[in-house]
Amino acid sequence: MNKLMVRVINLIISFMLILLLLVTGDVPAKASGYGTIDSTTFKSNYRITTIHIGSDIYDITSNAFYNLNNLRSITVSESNPFYASYSGCLYDKYYTELLCYPPNLSGAYIPETVVSIGKNALHGVPEGIKDQIREVVSEQSGEGDEGTNGGRFIYYGGRVLWKQADGSIVQPYSVVMNQAAMILANSCDETMKRSEQLEASFYYLSSYISYERSLEKPSGEWTDSYAARTMGSRRGNCYGYAAAFAYVARGLGYPARVCTGTVASALGGRTDHAWTEVKIKNKWYIFDAEMQNAKGSGYYKQTYDSYPAGPIEKQESYFVDF
Repeated sequence: MNKLMVRVINLIISFMLILLLLVTGDVPAKASGYGTIDSTTFKSNYRITTIHIGSDIYDITSNAFYNLNNLRSITVSESNPFYASYSGCLYDKYYTELLCYPPNLSGAYIPETVVSIGKNALHGVPEGIKDQIREVVSEQSGEGDEGTNGGRFIYYGGRVLWKQADGSIVQPYSVVMNQAAMILANSCDETMKRSEQLEASFYYLSSYISYERSLEKPSGEWTDSYAARTMGSRRGNCYGYAAAFAYVARGLGYPARVCTGTVASALGGRTDHAWTEVKIKNKWYIFDAEMQNAKGSGYYKQTYDSYPAGPIEKQESYFVDF
């Protein structure tokens, strides 16, 4: 075969490959080799449509995907210890921070565990989709809500750890934090959505703690000590139940507060009572773990109109945080 024939064949093959790319629209890329992905890795190649990140990548800079305007999907090796992907998007391993939403991705499910958006994660994304993503993450994080510092519990390797607002991962570092983490470790796991974790932990705590009658009414900065004592001893009155579940819910990333007031008494008239309020998608709901324990059902995620033992009247509320 002469050189001219070889050139013609090569030209035909090249032309066919170009046609194939034009038809399929797929230009895949792969990043592997122990190290970092930065702006030089893909060199702003706008034709790239999909990227797979190998198990040995340990650092991805915030400008790594600049100008990849046709990118529509990122996948990550399941054995990568630092990063993960879901619905075409890139996340940290714990699915708490969105690191890249591909600019050409028309829609994706944002896991309920995501509470922050990384720098440049929405670079090149159409404004309408940006607004939707920001709204979803803002609702999930409780951003702007009084009583939250941005941290939350995460599940990893069968353990419950604390992810601080700056992204660092630490062991639970206080008595009440350790006890709330224990409740979550025993009632939930990383496969559950955050709403499922909230529900499972409520029912677990309601049955885990036994009611202990006490006429003592708390005063001062009491929520932390009541929650710690109740979870530690597995006994408590309505104030203990309310404080304990408030810290569990706050640990899941929800704004939470302990409310005190009065409720209708079975003997007639009204009696002092305490319950938990949790903010879900900009609305506050009643979670009454002590009444759930006493009555057996009906006290999960209620409103003031639907609360079974109503009318319930609030007099004071106390935000909780770690």
